[in-house]
Amino acid sequence: MHIRDLIVERLAVATVKADATAKETLAKLNEAGFRSIPAVDEHDAYKGMIYKVDLLSYLYEEKGDENASITDLLKHEDTYLQEDASFMNALLHIKALPFISVIKDDKLLGIVTHNKIESVLEDAFGLKTGGINITLASTEARGMIRKLTTTLKDENIEGMLTLDNGSALARRVVITLENGKSEDELNKLRERLEKNGFRILQMQRMEPK
Repeated sequence: MHIRDLIVERLAVATVKADATAKETLAKLNEAGFRSIPAVDEHDAYKGMIYKVDLLSYLYEEKGDENASITDLLKHEDTYLQEDASFMNALLHIKALPFISVIKDDKLLGIVTHNKIESVLEDAFGLKTGGINITLASTEARGMIRKLTTTLKDENIEGMLTLDNGSALARRVVITLENGKSEDELNKLRERLEKNGFRILQMQRMEPK
């Protein structure tokens, strides 16, 4: 998956000019209602991010000039992604940021937010469709997924997420199966999984989100 599928497009993104004054920028941040927005130059090239907390500290704690440029307050000017970056790159880079900017030909294409990242993870867990959510474990880490999908070959798997990757001793998997099973069918499913060496850690019904 490329992040171009998750981008909040440029026209929907509040920005400020990199050479704007502190006063202008504070007004822009207040209008947008965000704690940080991207800064761009006159050609719409990405120049970094301005944080409201840094701006307020400059204006009120450091008694800075409200008519001075915000250039020295910009952060993360080298932290951005190209439009063809993978979802994993976005996940790794966005951890400590309120959002991550996406550029194309040096210009701001849009941003990826935490909400967009979370929506992908929710889909991986099957939270959007609802269903039967099962967390299970196996001591057979190698070949576990193949064995699990073989055991569930007649089931409709709505989502799957693996945990403990890299462990040679055990592996947990969270799967979501299509809803509509009776309690008797769930008990038979549990028995089938346990018979094939899987330990059920949790099983519950989930309503669609």
